[in-house]
Amino acid sequence: MAAATGERAPVFTSEELEKLVDGIRPQYALLYGPPDQQVSAHQKIDIWRAIAKDVRTLGVHNRRGTHCRKRWEDIRRGSRKTTEVLLGMASQRRRGGSRQLTPLMSRILAVAYPDLDGRVRTSQQTQGGEYKHILLI
Repeated sequence: MAAATGERAPVFTSEELEKLVDGIRPQYALLYGPPDQQVSAHQKIDIWRAIAKDVRTLGVHNRRGTHCRKRWEDIRRGSRKTTEVLLGMASQRRRGGSRQLTPLMSRILAVAYPDLDGRVRTSQQTQGGEYKHILLI
C-alpha cells in the first residue's frame, strides 16, 4: 500500500466518494448521533471497515477504514465551511476567495448537517462549468 512506503494514497475518485456517502448515510447516527445512539469505539471501527469494504468493491484502490473516515471528515468539514460562506455565516477571506457548492457537497450536507441543508436547496451547474447555489429565504 502506498501509505506504508511513505507515499501519498491516491485521490478518491468521484465514484468512491459517492459510495462513501452512500455507506455513511444509514450509519450516521451510530457514528455521530447523540451519545445515547452512538456505539462503542470498537463498533465504530467495524462500521468504518464495512464502509471501506463497500468502497473497495469499485476496484479502484485498496481503501482502509481509516482512509475512509479521514476522507469523510475532510469533505464533511469542507462542505460545512463552504455552506457557511455561502449563507454569510463566515467570511470568505478566511479561506481565500469564493466557494461553490457542488452536488456531492449537497448530498453530504443532507447526511451530516440537515439544518444547513434545508437552507441551501440545491446547486446547479452553469454552462461555464461552475456551480451556482440557490438559497431558500
